[in-house]
Amino acid sequence: MPTTTSSPLLGKIWSYGEQKYISPAKLARDMAQADFALLGEIHDNKDHHRLQAWMVSAIASEGRRPAVVWEMFDTSQSEALAQFLASEPANADKLGAATGWGKTGWPDWAIYQPVAEAALHAGLAMFAGDPPVKLVREVGKTDYSILHEGQQAALLLDQPLGKELQFDLEKQIVTSHCDMIPMEATGPMYRGQRLRDAMMAKNMVAAGKTDGAILIAGSGHVRKDRAVPWYLKRLQPKRSVLSLMFVGVEDEDSDPANMVPKDPQGNPGADYVWFTPKVLRDDPCVALRKKFGK
Repeated sequence: MPTTTSSPLLGKIWSYGEQKYISPAKLARDMAQADFALLGEIHDNKDHHRLQAWMVSAIASEGRRPAVVWEMFDTSQSEALAQFLASEPANADKLGAATGWGKTGWPDWAIYQPVAEAALHAGLAMFAGDPPVKLVREVGKTDYSILHEGQQAALLLDQPLGKELQFDLEKQIVTSHCDMIPMEATGPMYRGQRLRDAMMAKNMVAAGKTDGAILIAGSGHVRKDRAVPWYLKRLQPKRSVLSLMFVGVEDEDSDPANMVPKDPQGNPGADYVWFTPKVLRDDPCVALRKKFGK
């Protein structure tokens, strides 16, 4: 459940480029000028989806008609998504059931529905962004050589992130698993993460040929240094990319400089951050350590 907080950051928007707070209207104008606008969420935070919906509407109101690409739909759902949008373009409440959302493990469709409603109301096309789970797992178990001929190069997966960024991603994987796996065991998840970021970027480029694209995704996928923007900037070097993260805050949070992840050189991982209440949840590491007797 969301927490109530007295943080002075709550509700504010910080621009890392300008080093100051900006208004929602200014943020919307800035994001509308980007060819690719990435909106990074925490998946179970309703406020983030409400604000993503607002951003989709605000960008469209600036005269743009970008495609909306979703991490939460993988390409195995593309046909079902297209069929639904062709037959029932005004019924966002039914979109989850039509695409098998309930079987995917994402939070309830109802909290994502406002994003779809905003896109449909603005007449924006929607597309799947993620690769199928089966493919991600297969790449994790083996390597990128199982992809179709030429696909590894097309996705830039033949290009290394670089030692610092690779180490940073591997370290994040260890941390997200409660420091209960060794660094040398991160290979499958590292390859899977790179595949997902690369596919989302490729699908944004494909969907956004006419008027760019908006990405709806977890905050980790919108990081400027090594996630989807890394691929977008190499696939489309002449087109602009802006990243917005929605970040939950607690009482003690007061410095916007410390609220988003940083690259190995200390640069912020987003262009903008919009501060919201934080969702309180049980610490998953407590249960995991208990399970494994640690």
